Amino acid sequence: MKRVFFPFRKTIIFLTAFGLFLSGCQSPAPSIPPAPTGTASPVPTETVAPTPTNTVLPTFTPEAAWYQQLDPSLGVLRFHYAQVTNSKARIYVSLDDAVASTGNSGPLENYPAYVAYTTRKTVDGHDYYLTNYGWMKGDDLQDLTPSSFTGLQITRPVTFRFGWVLSETQSVNSAGLPVQTYERYQVVHEVPAGSTRDGFVAIGADEWLPEKSVALVDPVVPQEAGQVCRFIYVSLAHQTLSVYEGCKLVFATLISSGKNSYTFEGRFAILYKDQPYSVITPPAGSPNDYYIEGVPYFMSYTSTSFGFHGAYWHDSFGSPASHGCINLAPADAHWLYDWAYLGDYVFISQN
Repeated sequence: MKRVFFPFRKTIIFLTAFGLFLSGCQSPAPSIPPAPTGTASPVPTETVAPTPTNTVLPTFTPEAAWYQQLDPSLGVLRFHYAQVTNSKARIYVSLDDAVASTGNSGPLENYPAYVAYTTRKTVDGHDYYLTNYGWMKGDDLQDLTPSSFTGLQITRPVTFRFGWVLSETQSVNSAGLPVQTYERYQVVHEVPAGSTRDGFVAIGADEWLPEKSVALVDPVVPQEAGQVCRFIYVSLAHQTLSVYEGCKLVFATLISSGKNSYTFEGRFAILYKDQPYSVITPPAGSPNDYYIEGVPYFMSYTSTSFGFHGAYWHDSFGSPASHGCINLAPADAHWLYDWAYLGDYVFISQN
């Protein structure tokens, strides 16, 4: 919070009065009686207004920076993306085939589907996209804009809980009166309060936010880690991910875990890191069908292919939204992919 100080202006008023001395004037004409000799007016004593005493304002110590946002360049992806909106969409071998709707084509493997493309051409007013597997008609696609959200690199030890506002929310004071409005993904942190309010978290002097509107991270090393000092920790309850190195919190962000409890708690390890971009489809026996091209920064932590990866197709971080994997915003997935080593511990908790 920026605090602005308004210094007092010292004003000194000097009142100076000058006396007027009236001198007599003599005329050489004898017929005119001489003017009376002038009498000097008394000069008033100079009076100086007292200098006002300075009012001492309280001094505030600016809060030392405790985090920084990720470099936005981490969120720049190799491809453009689109959602397939037609379940009968075809993939054509060439642009000419796509324009002519020839039989030199095939269907997608699964639907719903998301595709990555590198080139878009316009022919006779219609768009055509070159995806990873061939040309598709623009009429069958809807362009996507990946989320620009990023997590926080923690730059110094912190003792307070912090997190992100999940939706536009108005804070209130202890009387329940509105204070100010917070936007989605705005960063806030808990402050000591002289009282408590059930269901609320204190974020300022007599300022409170509903606890359900905020995803909070506790910087304390979780009990599940035991003596491990380098690990990734996922809270399913809060939909957050925290990274610890040297037993200190170094990074935190929002995630989207699996809907319907498809992300399982437990102790795991990073088993493999895929190429920076890959295709994901349902594992064997999955009740879901989907096909997703150009998935960024996939890392598996189970033999059944559950893992961390970037999600370009939604901006629902802070809420469950996946088929079981742990979705991250593209920049966060890139950072985690670069940080993690094979064998690094992963703790996933319901708390």
